[in-house]
Formats: sequence, structure tokens, C-alpha cells
Amino acid sequence: MSNVVAPSSTSDRLLSFEITGTVYALPIAEVLEVTQAERITCIPTLPRSAAGVMNWHGDALPVVSPRMVLDEGGPVSEGDLVLEHVLVVSDRPDAAARLGLPIDRVIGLVDGVGSGMRGNDLVVERRPVDGRVVCVLDPRRLVARAEQVIEQQAG
Repeated sequence: MSNVVAPSSTSDRLLSFEITGTVYALPIAEVLEVTQAERITCIPTLPRSAAGVMNWHGDALPVVSPRMVLDEGGPVSEGDLVLEHVLVVSDRPDAAARLGLPIDRVIGLVDGVGSGMRGNDLVVERRPVDGRVVCVLDPRRLVARAEQVIEQQAG
């Protein structure tokens, strides 16, 4: 039986998505929108490959390279900010948008929020779903990490 489910109640679901072959998930309550990747505008003091901003409903939304935020290593390239979709992420339910995270594709909804949301790591849980390991991310730590990346790159 599959753990990916059709949308219904969002209070206890995770949105799973893929970035460069790795499957991640975030609590759906902190994902405000999945939007098509649009034009990312560079920030003059930051490398274009690391971060930029995009227009999200009239507001400037910071967009950060997933490789930089998720500590995947390897060189960061221009293509890191030009993926298929952007997750608009908040750091807590019912809060304003804080981050645009470029992703390759949305996979679907997964039952049950992460049980270990109290750890110190960005990935708070790894769980098997449909034969793949899903890395469940803590949205507060994800946003905080993105802010750190922007500050480090600007400094």
C-alpha cells in the first residue's frame, strides 16, 4: 500500500518533492504554494548562483540555491536557481512567506508529520515511502539556514 495519498486534511501531511534525485518533505502547513519557477533577479551583493529574489504576488521573495541550503556539497552553478518549480515556504503554520526553494518536481502528499521535529538537524527524520527514503525537513531550520546562507554570501 502506498504512503502517498490524495489531498484531504492538511494538518498531518507532508509534501514530498525531489531535488537532484533526493526526496525531501515538508509539513504541508508550511508550504504556502508551489509555483512555476519564474525569473529570479540577482541581488547585487550576492553571487547569482547562490541566491536571488522573485516576485511572489507583488512581494520580493528570497530564493536560495537548494544546494547551499541543504549542504549537498559540490560547486554551485547558475542552474541551481533555475529548476522547474519553487516551493514558497513559511517557517510556521499561518505565517508569511519566508523562502523560495527551487525544486525539480513535486511528488505528492505523505501521511503523518515528522515525529522528530525537536532535533538539532535540518533533516529531522528519514522514512521509507514507496521504496525511497524521504528526508523530512524542519521548516524553521530550513528558513534559518537560508537566512544564514544569504548573510554568509553577502559578508
